[in-house]
Amino acid sequence: MTPLPPPKRLLVIPLRYIGDTILTVPLIRNLRHHFSDTRLDVLVSKTAAPLLADCPYIDTLLVEPAKAKERIPLIRSGQYDTAIILRKSFTIAWSCQQAGIKNRIGYDKQRFMKPISFKRWGLLLDYKTPYPSRKTHVHQAISHLSHLHAFGLSAVNDYLELWTSDKEERTIQTLLDTQAISPEKPLAIIHSVSASSGKSVPIRHFASAVQHLNQTGYEIICTGLSNDISTYEKLAEASQIPIHNFAGKTTLKETFALYKRAHFILSVDSSPIHIAAAAGVPKIAGIYMTTNEKQWGPHSSKSLFFPAIIPPETPLDSPKIGQILQSTTMEATAVDWKNKPVLG
Repeated sequence: MTPLPPPKRLLVIPLRYIGDTILTVPLIRNLRHHFSDTRLDVLVSKTAAPLLADCPYIDTLLVEPAKAKERIPLIRSGQYDTAIILRKSFTIAWSCQQAGIKNRIGYDKQRFMKPISFKRWGLLLDYKTPYPSRKTHVHQAISHLSHLHAFGLSAVNDYLELWTSDKEERTIQTLLDTQAISPEKPLAIIHSVSASSGKSVPIRHFASAVQHLNQTGYEIICTGLSNDISTYEKLAEASQIPIHNFAGKTTLKETFALYKRAHFILSVDSSPIHIAAAAGVPKIAGIYMTTNEKQWGPHSSKSLFFPAIIPPETPLDSPKIGQILQSTTMEATAVDWKNKPVLG
């Protein structure tokens, strides 16, 4: 297929979730590298928008309207000639066509209304990128970079990155000081919840891991939303370990600032895994039950990855889950936290 010409006005549309948006950053950065004179805008969800607010590669960050009928006028107003659609969505491809975008690039796998569901039809796309299978060994950030092939281009780098301001850094440091968290002790993050169904783990299964972290000298911080406060209070009660409950106390960017100070994180397969990878957390333990850790694990050359694989048939009340989290945590803490690894 003949490569598409360099775009004059380009729109990138990531998935709505926070973690998926982070995995789009390498593609955005490479597009800016190859197309320095192109108008490069990104359409994101309201939830994920703060993470890209300071991205230096974007000209305009558009927040997706709550009402679908307002999407087409917003896209049309940008007068884009090219769109890269990372969502598996026929509706988004249709919206871009209706908005007058001539060149539409996206994954061949698209979601349709029931009873059709997902099909690899790639309708209304001018360039179709094969969506990876569930058993792929290719990370999703690398799969996103394959959209460069539509222009006959390759990636020059693939690392994750995010940005904070001095304000967020000061806010987190003040919070740590207020909680009397010692800078001389290694810092561990616990994140047990996810907005995606089937990824959260009952909090009691974290108790043994938290006890081990405490015994090995870690300060322990739990992160999440304000409605997760009670969850972590239950963890403190179950483990009988003093933990710092930061649920609801930090914004997304402040969470990134916090993670930059961490030495270890134990998290379900959700956005904290990718925030930690962008922050260069030295040791990342991710909990995977229904997803592929090779595709959705931390993408970082500065982090060691310790996957906690829970067979999908395992009942959520099984003590085996707690044993897996504890053994994974013990494996990770055996690595010297003071030495941040730089892997090849």
